[in-house]
Amino acid sequence: MIVGLLAMTLASPSFGRDVEPRGSGFHPYDLDRNDLGRSEGDRFISRAQAAQDLDALAEAIDGNSSYITASTFDYRGALARIKAALPERVSVNGLSTQLNKFVRLFGDDHALVVGWEKRIPQTGIAVQIGRADARYFLYTESPGRLFDERHPYVRAIDGVPIEEWIRAMGDIGQGPLSSVSARFSRGYRLFPYTNYLRREMGLAEAPEVVLEMVSENGRDSAIRRLPVDAPVKAMAAKPFRLPDDSRMLEGNVGYLRVPAHRGELADRFIAQLPEWMRRFKDTDALVIDARQGGGGRRAVLNALFPYFMPADASPYVFNVVKLRQRPENADPTQVFDDPDKQFWYVTDPKAPADERAAYARLTRNFVPAWNPPADRFTDWYFMALKPSADKPYYGKPVYMLIDWGLGSAGDIFTSAFKGYPGITLVGTATMGRSGQGVEFPLPNSQLEVNLSTMASFQKTGERYDTVGIQPDIPMEPVPGDWYGASDSVLTRVQALIAARQTSAGN
Repeated sequence: MIVGLLAMTLASPSFGRDVEPRGSGFHPYDLDRNDLGRSEGDRFISRAQAAQDLDALAEAIDGNSSYITASTFDYRGALARIKAALPERVSVNGLSTQLNKFVRLFGDDHALVVGWEKRIPQTGIAVQIGRADARYFLYTESPGRLFDERHPYVRAIDGVPIEEWIRAMGDIGQGPLSSVSARFSRGYRLFPYTNYLRREMGLAEAPEVVLEMVSENGRDSAIRRLPVDAPVKAMAAKPFRLPDDSRMLEGNVGYLRVPAHRGELADRFIAQLPEWMRRFKDTDALVIDARQGGGGRRAVLNALFPYFMPADASPYVFNVVKLRQRPENADPTQVFDDPDKQFWYVTDPKAPADERAAYARLTRNFVPAWNPPADRFTDWYFMALKPSADKPYYGKPVYMLIDWGLGSAGDIFTSAFKGYPGITLVGTATMGRSGQGVEFPLPNSQLEVNLSTMASFQKTGERYDTVGIQPDIPMEPVPGDWYGASDSVLTRVQALIAARQTSAGN
């Protein structure tokens, strides 16, 4: 397969040496082109119908969006410019792309047009991109290996530096205000959509892509060419090929795998958790592997965290939020009636006394990074965790592996463990997303726009959106980790545990 992909190799030419690298014409605030997202099977509406949809979106943002109030972005002015540039026949796929980029511009990391990526052209190149420290490399998913072992790193594509492609992918996939992790997590998935990205960047479409690849030492380079004809939907596997199951590791160390926060994998994890924690009770240390767990529900957090709280521990408040004032929130004490999100309204008399006391202790030094305006938001809600008699305390060292594949409920999960006694976070920063997303349908295009309606804060006062949760020990994966040839992060953590055990023994 690789031989077929490497259609051409030139021994010496290099964009970096022979040609001045080109920039691109991409700018995230340029939103007036309706043709960039067009693809086969497109549907069209009139200019007047599209204008009505834009007005409906403006009202949805004004009356519901939480994070628009934390931004200086002139969303009504931007929508007016989109409206003024609409053609007579408006491509719905193109409008989907325009509006998806638009809602990425005010720091709401849940904001998107639902299913927008399925409306852009679905063919591209049959390689994927990964990041190793400050370099980007290319690999194939099947078989899992480097695209070019002699020249693994990509320097430029079509003469444009790879960093410019990464910037454009991040701005489109997540937005310029988002965290580095969120921008990469959403952006790298766009890499195979070559011709769509070329449209956004003002580059010419062509039947092949030209890649400048460089060696490990950066001294040697080669040109590779790939056809732009692969079905992108076939390249949907997650990187790293992490296991779904828990196990024992060498050195009497437990390995508890948290593969997901929703769906069948999350349900199975919760069901099997008591047995695994029973097996791990006499281990010397525990690795909780939360990498690439995504988001979803808080049920995994609620099931797992009490194992790390001593029986006499006070309630632990780790997340406080405010909601936009909406008709659905007329009685704020009735909003969070789902046991998965066990929030208490600050003035709710039904809130347990010990949890109210824990909230009071937190707020003595709690300073939010941004104060939601009182006339548009409810008062505070808080969420607390408690010890549980049926969850025996695990008091040995715990190392949690995290990365940019954690977002939303995965961010909440990570932030609860961050800074808690006995817990060490290892890896790369999480995405940073928490917002109680609500989908708002647009009447004519039938597009649905997801907007956050909750302002969510970590116990430190930081937001989740645009920030993420940082590891205590930064640890980057190596290229082989991405396609399943190795798991250097876990190997290094095992070595760290062994070294600390040896040190403690001495």
